[in-house]
Amino acid sequence: MKAENQNELNALVHLLDDPDQEVNKIVVNKLISLGPEIIPSLEEYWEKSPDALVHKKIEEVIHIIHSDTLRADLTDWAKNHSDDLLQGAILVAKHLFPDINILKIQNQVEKLKKDIWLEMNYNLTPLEQVNVFNHVFYSLNGYRGTEGDGTNPAFCYINHLLETKKGNPISLGILYLVVANQLQMPVYGVDLPQHFILSYHNHPIQNEQSEQEIRSDIIFYINPLNKGMIFSREDITHYLHKLEVKPLPTHFSPCNNIQVIRSLINYLITGYELQNENDKVLELKELLNIFG
Repeated sequence: MKAENQNELNALVHLLDDPDQEVNKIVVNKLISLGPEIIPSLEEYWEKSPDALVHKKIEEVIHIIHSDTLRADLTDWAKNHSDDLLQGAILVAKHLFPDINILKIQNQVEKLKKDIWLEMNYNLTPLEQVNVFNHVFYSLNGYRGTEGDGTNPAFCYINHLLETKKGNPISLGILYLVVANQLQMPVYGVDLPQHFILSYHNHPIQNEQSEQEIRSDIIFYINPLNKGMIFSREDITHYLHKLEVKPLPTHFSPCNNIQVIRSLINYLITGYELQNENDKVLELKELLNIFG
């Protein structure tokens, strides 16, 4: 940070405990306007200050800066980088883990991809390829679905999944999708009520294809929550009937990466609503608004 900026920051921080609410509001807004580069300095001030009020104000400023940065980054991702699903999942995880180790996540995903690639033979049939993928993903690497705790929002975050090897349908589905796509397998996400599954296609989806052509190209569906179990269109229909939901064409069609990330945020909103974490719910709904 430049010396003049550092001097300005010093002066502003010393005004954080000013009893005048109007002065305090101006100071907070000015700090926020300085952006994420001031966060290390703010954290240093936090450690040095014995004042609980200053601690609280600094925490509020850092949180707002993180939130503003995340909204800007997610907006940019949706407009310019939505082909990178892993980046989208990492950005959502920044909601709870602003200092997330991105390089570590990328390396973990790369290792998983390499493990599968070493076992993969592209002369195999689609079903045989998925069986190889599932064996390495679930059996050798130990990824598994949550047992009786599927609504816990912690299981939505990509970093938590990579660390614990436990996830819910959306987090497991995203990781499965990321790795499968890196291996050039024609696998896509399918958003269902209270579930997220995958579709395996004869060919990669082309922009000029109609929805009917895309659906007719699907060979089978994959359940990422249940060790990659293969199932059919009829199985989806049966699942929807159990939920008393009328089957719609969208229940059988793949969605794009923006829709996948929207589903991820909706999973988090549902989980935090059940935990009565209202502040997090409001923040996540603001992120959801980015996608219209």
